[in-house]
Amino acid sequence: MDYKIHISGLAQGKYEYEFPVKGDLFKEFDNQQIMDADILVKVVLEKGSGWMNANVEGQGTATVECDRCLDELKVPVSFSESLAIRSAKLGEEAESSDEFIIVDPSEAEVDLKQFIYDYICVNLPLVTVHPDGECNPEMLAKLDSMQAEEGKGQKDNDIYSPFSGLKDLLGKKGK
Repeated sequence: MDYKIHISGLAQGKYEYEFPVKGDLFKEFDNQQIMDADILVKVVLEKGSGWMNANVEGQGTATVECDRCLDELKVPVSFSESLAIRSAKLGEEAESSDEFIIVDPSEAEVDLKQFIYDYICVNLPLVTVHPDGECNPEMLAKLDSMQAEEGKGQKDNDIYSPFSGLKDLLGKKGK
């Protein structure tokens, strides 16, 4: 998929673009966490003299692995970001960053692929689990049996905790 905006010859004003994002974008970046996606990214590009601003909004779902049962899980993805695009000869100004891109005036297009990929990845939930009762019951049973085997023969007091020494300190506080 092409995530490029052709900027050569654009007059000053606003322009709208849409980019459907599917799983192939994440395969290009060798991202194994996102298995598939169905996200529509809308870009409103405002062009002025020597500058451009792109408002990038995305809405849809990404298919990831459930952190609990490892089955596929569709999670909502939504973001709204702004990106400044400045025109300058390479070496005249600072390098491009997360907030802006520097484009040589002779360039005919701006590639938003990296930015769209980053915006989606950053806006995924930190924890991705099915709602209660929707996880794979076979996997949950396997996890329960493994936890039961680990706990056999151990009392709660025997389990190591890096915070176990804090209990002693709390008891000495009032003395």
